[in-house]
Amino acid sequence: MKKTLYLPKFDASLNTDWCNSKNNADLMLTLRLGFRQINPAGGAAKGTYNDYGDASGQPRAILKWTPQTWQAWKQTFCRSAQLFWHGKFWISNNRGLFPVRIGQNVFLPNFWCKFEILGSDASAGRHHHVIDVVRLDPSESWFGSHSTLYDSGDINSVAKARDSKGKTVMQRAHVHEIGHLLGLPHVDVGKPHCPPSGNTNASACYGITDTDMNSVMGAGMRLDVVHAKPWLDAMDGFAKGEARSPHYNPTPNFVKPFQATKQRIYPRSTAEFEAGKLVTTLQFGR
Repeated sequence: MKKTLYLPKFDASLNTDWCNSKNNADLMLTLRLGFRQINPAGGAAKGTYNDYGDASGQPRAILKWTPQTWQAWKQTFCRSAQLFWHGKFWISNNRGLFPVRIGQNVFLPNFWCKFEILGSDASAGRHHHVIDVVRLDPSESWFGSHSTLYDSGDINSVAKARDSKGKTVMQRAHVHEIGHLLGLPHVDVGKPHCPPSGNTNASACYGITDTDMNSVMGAGMRLDVVHAKPWLDAMDGFAKGEARSPHYNPTPNFVKPFQATKQRIYPRSTAEFEAGKLVTTLQFGR
């Protein structure tokens, strides 16, 4: 069975065709990005562009994109961000959906969380998000960007903060921004020092403890299980209205919400499902 949800932030595809006693279903999120060049005015080789694209922002020196630098930047952006987010989570099938019968046995697959970025020029194709991109002059070490305005240096690892021990916290900004495009907020949004109704781009929202600061949705690069929420939301979408299978229909007391893990898990028998057991190691002959 293959199904696709076309959602505002991304597309989600569920593939259960290869499910068996050893193989889970695939849950792929596809992010379609359209990139648009920001070049110096009047076709000049050099010029300026203000922080955040705001007339009141600090002017920064920029260069005109060449076909070579533009293509290389897009490829690096998509490849490295996709690599960071792809295949890092599994979703436990706690709702008992999509059972597979193999002989006399019934197995319940879990869901491997995959990710792909399809990036192209904004002038062609269908995009979930359109991103403006400036090419910074090498003399510039910083540019004020946001979720729909990037600079050529966003693919580089740079110092974003210092923790309580004075250690530098490094981040590749484009990986963080992909998290936002998937719907993830800054790490401390919702805490007293970063209310959702306030400025969620304030420095405190990037984490005030060392642990939060090092999160990819803070100032660092650590991926946590909470970052699986876009895939969990997609699975909830697929589960809505899903008909119960004649192979297995668990009673309500066994059914729980989907749950994400960073540990590889394998399909479960119905007995393992009802016992609440996650299979993390395949047994020989299983």
